Amino acid sequence: MHLKSLISCVLAIIALPLGADDTHRLKTEFQDVPPKYIVEKGVPSGLSYEILKLIETKSGYTFVYQDKLVPLARVSKNLEDGITDIQFGIQKTSERERGMIFGPILYKVKLIGVMRKDDVTEILSLPELVEQKAVVLTQYGTGAAASLKTVSGLMVDDQATSVDMNIKKLLAGRGKIMIYHNLTLNYVIRASKYKDLLKMVELNFGESTDFVDIGQYLVYSKKTPQRVMDDINQAVRDASDNGELQSITDKYLK
Repeated sequence: MHLKSLISCVLAIIALPLGADDTHRLKTEFQDVPPKYIVEKGVPSGLSYEILKLIETKSGYTFVYQDKLVPLARVSKNLEDGITDIQFGIQKTSERERGMIFGPILYKVKLIGVMRKDDVTEILSLPELVEQKAVVLTQYGTGAAASLKTVSGLMVDDQATSVDMNIKKLLAGRGKIMIYHNLTLNYVIRASKYKDLLKMVELNFGESTDFVDIGQYLVYSKKTPQRVMDDINQAVRDASDNGELQSITDKYLK
């Protein structure tokens, strides 16, 4: 091949648009954490899903996924193992930081409680739950579980792998209260099958920031190339600066 032809080929490759090769196709999954992700009749939606589609448009990268919900613990494991490349909306913990790379915050949540509507017990704080020796339900493999387990004397049951499993346990009397973030619990308690059975509880966490203003981050596998993370992080910053990110968040958290 003549030098001139070789240079032309190289320039043509450089000029390929984003998404034209496999390095711009990133695998991800839908967490079984509504309404971060919702799949109804095969159609996906939700807060993290809308952010995913926005960043796909702004960055030029293509996010590859199946239209099905995956338990959060498996989502985290697949990301740590490099089976997937990126995830939208995961809380930072010291354990996760050892196995993943955290990018920018996408939105923030706080922990709240849900109790049976017929339970007349007044619970306002974690110390009261400790004093009553109440069983606190939360979800397996979540940042909420990690934070609650740091509270001395608190009886935490985090064996359920989904919100629905925990609500069934709560309604069956196998726990006093379910504690999880407001994004999901506000969504769940409005569902017709639960609205007459459950009530929201605002808990006093004192000055601890482990339970309020909890960042939900863009997260990468450690196998994801640095240049890819730089490109996508910049797209997130641009979406944050121009208000697009907040506009999506407000639909779900206001």
